[in-house]
Amino acid sequence: TGMTLQSVVRFVDHPGAQERLLRAVDDLDETIKIIRSTIFGLRVQEAGRSKRRLRSRATDTVQQAVRSLGFTPSLRMEGLLDTDVPPETTEHVVAVLAEALSNVARHAHATSASVALVVRGGTLTLSVSDNGVGVGTSRRRSGLGNLARRARGLGGTMTVEAPDDGGTRLVWTVPVVPR
Repeated sequence: TGMTLQSVVRFVDHPGAQERLLRAVDDLDETIKIIRSTIFGLRVQEAGRSKRRLRSRATDTVQQAVRSLGFTPSLRMEGLLDTDVPPETTEHVVAVLAEALSNVARHAHATSASVALVVRGGTLTLSVSDNGVGVGTSRRRSGLGNLARRARGLGGTMTVEAPDDGGTRLVWTVPVVPR
């Protein structure tokens, strides 16, 4: 469908229509990436393996946070999360995600939050953003310190940002070596 739409663009004279067709092609390409990622995530690499994978654990962690948050955060997962992320790193990611969402629930006074979990180019990035009151000036940041130590222990980094449009964005990044 995307290729058919691309071939039709040259026959359309109206620039606005051309732009809409190209945007539809881009949307289809993005959907294809998501479907491929989901298919890879559903593959069972090792027969009989009982340990739950990162995708399902991240989904469960977000779902468990709904009650304390009072809303359902958006969740975007991209890349080969279940095949490229080692089990030891998965344990850290799930703990960091749970703590980040707990911080949103306890401190942010947010009405929405988004979680992105992306593996690309040998790097896993977990981002948790909210539209709350921001980080503030409290000196007590033991939870954030723990998250930063987890990242450093895996050779990664953690930043906490105050986006221009308000709220807080935590970005936790670690290297991963595909199996």
